[in-house]
Formats: sequence, structure tokens, C-alpha cells
Amino acid sequence: MRVDLENITFNQKLISFVSGQTTTAISRYMSENKIPFTTESANSRKRYSFEQVSKVIKDFIADQLQVKEQIQVFYNFKGGTGKTSLCHQVAVHLALMGFKVLAVDCDPQAHLSSTFGFNEYSDDLTVYDALINGVDINSTIKQVYPGLDLVPSNLSMTTVEIPFSQKPNREKLVSKLLSPLKKKYDFILVDTNPTISNLNQSITYSADRLNIVCETQPYSLKGLSMLVREIQDFSKEMEHSINYCIIPNKYESKTVTSQEALGTLRHEYKEAVLNSLVRKCEDINISAQRKLPIHAFVGSKSVALEDIRDLTNELIEKSTVKRELTKKVIK
Repeated sequence: MRVDLENITFNQKLISFVSGQTTTAISRYMSENKIPFTTESANSRKRYSFEQVSKVIKDFIADQLQVKEQIQVFYNFKGGTGKTSLCHQVAVHLALMGFKVLAVDCDPQAHLSSTFGFNEYSDDLTVYDALINGVDINSTIKQVYPGLDLVPSNLSMTTVEIPFSQKPNREKLVSKLLSPLKKKYDFILVDTNPTISNLNQSITYSADRLNIVCETQPYSLKGLSMLVREIQDFSKEMEHSINYCIIPNKYESKTVTSQEALGTLRHEYKEAVLNSLVRKCEDINISAQRKLPIHAFVGSKSVALEDIRDLTNELIEKSTVKRELTKKVIK
């Protein structure tokens, strides 16, 4: 069942929180531009649709920036780290900021597609069809929200590895597939399955930024060292520098193991670790269960919303430059 956009509305306080703009600035913009609202509560608080909010914030955020690192891959060969959840939330938040976003589900389990309301047992065209059968990648794209599209996954992706491994120059195939879409989208977010495979190596090669999602737990740190070594070896073999960062996820400030794991991450991987971290919060699980982004049901005091906002803002900051505004010449 696809997402009902009527369930996702925002009051001006929430718009201010997610955009980082003052409530006064948002209120003035709404008034001056006569932005239509969808509903009005008993206390006269107006609520605005996802599409309207995205258009408003676009003026403040997306229109001011030029994206340099467009293809962003969420990856870890360890399962359960939360990479799909973060890919989902960041994709929605980027769209809300006014960016044109494409999410690409490359996991046969199709959890990202399912979260966006697509059936993993469907016969929708997938990356498999584009890579193996030569289908135009544009014909695989489905709209999810205004400003957010998806290349869904389904069970066909379980059989992609063997035919893909037989392709010549396979390491560069995903880059060749996705690069033309950079003209159409600001960000292309790719969700991978938790394996080291030929397909995932090709996805890694295509990444302008590889976002490694790591739980702040001891076992995750052991797997991370193997993963980073694998990335470094692959980079050397391909003579291609892979730009990666590490996102600390499911952090629990009250547990010693989580604190120690975060300390180890920051000590051993230093500048590769993002300043933003995502705390363990039930809102993320509820989001997956309801097949709705957290924006649909939490308020500005939500820990999860705060962390997703901060994470997305840091990724935006690292991936963009200020757009040069051309001055009009007065004759």
C-alpha cells in the first residue's frame, strides 16, 4: 500500500525545526507568498502538506546549494546496523529540504521498497532489469513523494550476482548506469544488501560518498575494521579513491559498551566519523512498521527527528557548495 500523503502535514513550528529557520522567518514567508494550508486545528494552527513544505524550504536550502557528491551509498556487510532505516529517513528529509531525490533499492529483501509502500513480491522493474536485461533505468523509476522517486527491489534481485559477475568491466557498470541520472536528481541514495559481492563492489565504485552505518556495539567495530580494509584494498586495486564516512547508529548514552564503542570509533577512524550520531529510539522502529517517515507522526521534541535532521544537515554540508548567484547586469 502506497503512502497516503495526507497523513504527512506540518505546522510552522515543525517546519522551522526541520529547516533550521526561525519561526518568524517561516511565518513571514508563508504570509508573503500566500502558501495554502491543508487543515486548521481548533487553536488556529495551520498545517501544510509535504509538497508545500518542500517548496517553501527549497527556497531557503536547496536553491542555495550545488550538490557535488550526488551518489550516496548506505553500506555495511553486517546486517542489522540500521542502514536501510537511515537511507529511508535521510531520503525523505532531503526531499523535504527541496532536493530532487532518487532512492535505489539494491537489496533483494526489498525493505526500503516495502517501507515506501511497494510489494517485494511485485513484478516491478528493478536494477536487475537495467543491469542484466538492458532495460532503460528511467523505466524502473517510481514516484513516492513529490521530489522523491524510487527504483524498487523485489525477489528478482536474489539472482543478480551470477549474471552480473559474468559481465565485462563489471566494477564500473553501476556507475555507468547511475551517472546519467545526475542531471535529473540532486541526490541518488543507494541501499545495499549486507554482503561483499561483485554488485556491491560496483555500487561502492559508483559512490561519490560511501556512508558506512555502524552500530555503537563491540561486534560491529570488529566487522567495521574488516569492511574498511576491504574498501582500501578495492580502492588500490581499481586505482580509484573511495570517499567514505562512518555514521554511528543506535547509540545508547546510558550503556558503557555504547559509550566505549563510540570512543573507539572516534579514536581509530577520526575524521571519517561524522559528528552526528543517531540515538537508539523506538520512533525509528515505529516508522518502519507504519511504512511512514518519522516526520509523519512525531513532534519537534522527538529524539529521532532531531538526529535525522542533524545527520542530513551534516551530509548536505559535506556534499554541497554554496551556489554562485549570478548578478543581473543593469544596462
